[in-house]
Amino acid sequence: MSGGARAAHVVYPPALVVRTEGGPLERGRQYGAAAKERVQASLTAYEEVYAKFAGLTWSGARALAESFLPALERFEAVHLAADGPRAGAGYLAEMRGVAEGAGVSFEDVLALNLRTEILFSGKARKIAAARGAGAGRPPAECTSFCDLRGAEPIVGQNWDWIPFSHDTVVVLESVPDRGPRWVSVVEAGLLAKFGMNAAGVTVLTNALVTSRDVGAVGVPYHLMLRALLDSPSVEEGLALLDRVERSSSANYLLVGDGRAVDAETRPGGRAEVHRTPVERGQYLVHANHFHGGDAEFGSVAEDLGPRVMPDSPFRRARGEQTAELMPEPSVAGWHEVLSDHENFPDSLCCHPNAAEHVLEQGSTVASAIFLPERQEMHLALGHPCTVPRVAYAYAEFFAE
Repeated sequence: MSGGARAAHVVYPPALVVRTEGGPLERGRQYGAAAKERVQASLTAYEEVYAKFAGLTWSGARALAESFLPALERFEAVHLAADGPRAGAGYLAEMRGVAEGAGVSFEDVLALNLRTEILFSGKARKIAAARGAGAGRPPAECTSFCDLRGAEPIVGQNWDWIPFSHDTVVVLESVPDRGPRWVSVVEAGLLAKFGMNAAGVTVLTNALVTSRDVGAVGVPYHLMLRALLDSPSVEEGLALLDRVERSSSANYLLVGDGRAVDAETRPGGRAEVHRTPVERGQYLVHANHFHGGDAEFGSVAEDLGPRVMPDSPFRRARGEQTAELMPEPSVAGWHEVLSDHENFPDSLCCHPNAAEHVLEQGSTVASAIFLPERQEMHLALGHPCTVPRVAYAYAEFFAE
């Protein structure tokens, strides 16, 4: 099934698994202390990334992030305070704890957690458009999937980003004082990316970008991901997506409660959310562009994904093509899909292109396949074509 060139074997840093428990500040401190070197490496790398793609100094990025504080405070006070298990989630306190544990400032950690809003703000988007589709653009982000054709759901994704992230990725396991336990594969210092929780909710995601992504203040992408991981059900996660003003376009693939729903979103509220259920007997592959058009949303906007991330349509099409060749859905079958090298190096299994600037190179940093009903995560940290998957069994952890 796999096509294209073979890649050289690369040795990646060992997995860093961090388990935290307690209240938000306490968990943040534990996380920051355990991942201190990786958090500091993230800060060093993003100072260069923000300068190149957003034209911002680090102090400028911090100032932009701080402008979101009123929206974050409102998010916690209004939308989460009375929301059952998510009540008092304390994301700002947790970020303060990460900063204390890692020996950095709160504003530094905040700027990391707003990386999407900073990179895909109006300024960054204009830079990418001015330079054209072939240069001056950040690399592709993710290819996700949900497969309901077999006896049990199989879902997962590749996360592609700049190669420095091989040195900053963390498997974060959390035992909060309130709400379900959860696990997320994340960049050091961020509160969440993709993962699953003890309530049976699995969250996959893809970054999207439209002409409406102008850096408007709202709930940022990575805090939205964290709130979804804190959700006690898919329905409550979808309700949260509907009722908040989100800052960035994104795709959220939620699986649990015997259902799967793909939610494409633009900046804004309920009118800017389009849901697509994945029914039994179906599968879905999603990359970094929209499946639906303006008719599904409350506004008109240009989908800039194919321009900013031009390999996105290919990755989706190739994922569907290879999925169709699978005799039956399985972890091994989807591992092969996510390891595919057609269109190398800009393939489903993405490899750095030495001809590009180091910050424009893409690389598959993590590749995860989840079996939600078994509460298992099969994770390859690095290129899945060469790195064996490690099985993380969370049923016992989630049941404690």
